[in-house]
Amino acid sequence: MSGDQERLDFEKRHASDAVEITVLTGQHTGGAGKAGGAVLWTASADVLAYRDENGSEVDASGRLSWLATDEQRDTWIHDLKPLTQYVVRARRATPDPAEYAKYKLPVPDLTHHFALDEVVERDVQNRFLLERRAQWVQPVTMATDLGDFELDRAFGWFSGLIARGDGDISVTLAVDEPAILGAETCHAAFASLHTLVANLSVIDARWRAFAAEKLTDLANDWQDDAQEENDEAAPEAPITADTFAQRIRLSELSIDPEGSMTAYYDDDDLFWGHVILIEVAADGTPGDATIAG
Repeated sequence: MSGDQERLDFEKRHASDAVEITVLTGQHTGGAGKAGGAVLWTASADVLAYRDENGSEVDASGRLSWLATDEQRDTWIHDLKPLTQYVVRARRATPDPAEYAKYKLPVPDLTHHFALDEVVERDVQNRFLLERRAQWVQPVTMATDLGDFELDRAFGWFSGLIARGDGDISVTLAVDEPAILGAETCHAAFASLHTLVANLSVIDARWRAFAAEKLTDLANDWQDDAQEENDEAAPEAPITADTFAQRIRLSELSIDPEGSMTAYYDDDDLFWGHVILIEVAADGTPGDATIAG
């Protein structure tokens, strides 16, 4: 696809008339993606709140998007900074239901999404947006019997550490919904963590055995590949399911409000430093084990 066609397609997904609004950017302002075969990047910046073209204060998260070339990657054209106010000219997103119907997908709510055309003014000081920024940067800590968990609003989770004899486990707990700014909690995910920790040794052993069942053959393939690359090294014994399960170590947990979670295991170089992921259903049943990273 040509860059011209990509621009036409981008324009079709947004209104033709631009409006002037004042936005407060979020913490992510320098991201961009490119679909397979695309020429142009779609750059974006999160929006925490904005003052619309009628002067109304809109306390809702959204996004600014625009197209950029490879040569514009240094600043993504507009050089937007996190948690900063800008007056911008932008066009509202107008998703085409037919496009989503082709893939049997629901039409997303893009009410607060815009195509960014121009930055009109930088470092604005709108009172409403200043207050919104102050609320956003206010820290929130949830103190528990398992330790303190600190809120990361940009990612929508609380994070902390669980102490264990073979090394700390990093934990992320999804924020409860609906979330109230400045009073966020993670009670639902924490309840699942508490249940897990009470029987962690048994559950960890079960997960390690599951990963071994799924991935031992693959680990031997990787070992064979390493042997072929270094044919002067002494042959290593085949990896068994038991040795696989003994070598890996639980290093991280990510838990959502429904209780489903992802367990991350250090691979002890079984996969040359890749992480092992185990997806676990809300009832505690492991569903899949893969490698990543």
